[in-house]
Amino acid sequence: MQEPEKSSEKQPETPPEDSSKSLGFSPQNGPHVVRSPLSAAWISDELLQRTRDVWSTVAGREISADEAVEILINVKNLAEFLLDMKPEAAT
Repeated sequence: MQEPEKSSEKQPETPPEDSSKSLGFSPQNGPHVVRSPLSAAWISDELLQRTRDVWSTVAGREISADEAVEILINVKNLAEFLLDMKPEAAT
């Protein structure tokens, strides 16, 4: 007995179900909402806007809030690294 030929055509995929409905999350607080990392809790709205303003001028384009957060975290990490350096390592 011969097996029926399998179609080489892909079957259309069904669109994924909206997780906010199936899991009971509201769109405002569902797992898909990106929030700043907890390590960035020190970044105020004013600091974020000031960073965007300054770096948008430097870059010659609008800097997004995500880019501004990344800039601030990188500057903080650099400052912490420099402060942690031992004096004998600086020579």
